[in-house]
Amino acid sequence: MAAITRAGVVGAGLAAAGMIAATLAEPAMRVDVRQLGDERILAVDLHVHTTPGDGALLPWDLAREARRRGLDAIAITAHNQMVAIRATAPLSTPFGVLLIPGEEVTMPFVHIAAIDLDHAVDWRGSIASVVAAVHAQGGVAIAAHPAEADRRAWTDEAFRLVDGVEVAHPTMYAGPRNRADLKSAYAQALQVHPTIAAIGSSDEHTAEPIGLCRTYVFVRAVTTEGIVDAIRRGRTVACDGDGVATGPAPLAAAVADFCRADAAAGQRTPTMPRLATAIAWIGLVGLAFCGFA
Repeated sequence: MAAITRAGVVGAGLAAAGMIAATLAEPAMRVDVRQLGDERILAVDLHVHTTPGDGALLPWDLAREARRRGLDAIAITAHNQMVAIRATAPLSTPFGVLLIPGEEVTMPFVHIAAIDLDHAVDWRGSIASVVAAVHAQGGVAIAAHPAEADRRAWTDEAFRLVDGVEVAHPTMYAGPRNRADLKSAYAQALQVHPTIAAIGSSDEHTAEPIGLCRTYVFVRAVTTEGIVDAIRRGRTVACDGDGVATGPAPLAAAVADFCRADAAAGQRTPTMPRLATAIAWIGLVGLAFCGFA
């Protein structure tokens, strides 16, 4: 039976110390109460993946990270299932972040982020049938990352059916074509659906920071229902990782400073967390290669 070596003990100690130090040293993003008239302005990420499923973090870890990055709510949207959000969402409430049950309905060439669902929607159908099933549950349907191959499936009729469209998404950083596709998709959607909601989402699986792209929603009530209602009314602004706000002009102007500040805060990584993370990795590598005899 393998025994842990002295080097392994040191490695394990470094890994544990680095993880603890990184957690304690990483400051939470300040969350202020933001208001426009009678409406509260919430920062949300409506396209997030978790484990068990197709993401790296458990829902309560996502909730903690969402709070650290200044988000008020996130939607858990696993591909074609809702197992994780159903099983673990009650354990996530202590972090003060609304967890909205959802699903990324994944069809060939088309993905739809379905928000505020009671049960999973069958992916075997058309855009029209999926959207109808989402609306039947009282939820909202968002065209997810309409770029690259799936851009062709988003016709005028399809954009008339959905409640929102992702105009800020990490795929915009994959190349100029993707960025242009997202921009043109939003422009097309506005032509046929003038009140369609502008959505920013991280599509967080493993590497994309949660809230990298986010949505500001102008709500009448700080609840899941309030967020869904704001999307239906088109009272949203998408904010990308460069701090660019996209949406109805008066609303975009109201959150332009917030968008720039939140984007800048998300890009800053203080020296101490970086150092602590490096120590943790050194410890883990040492444990893996020298830790056992």
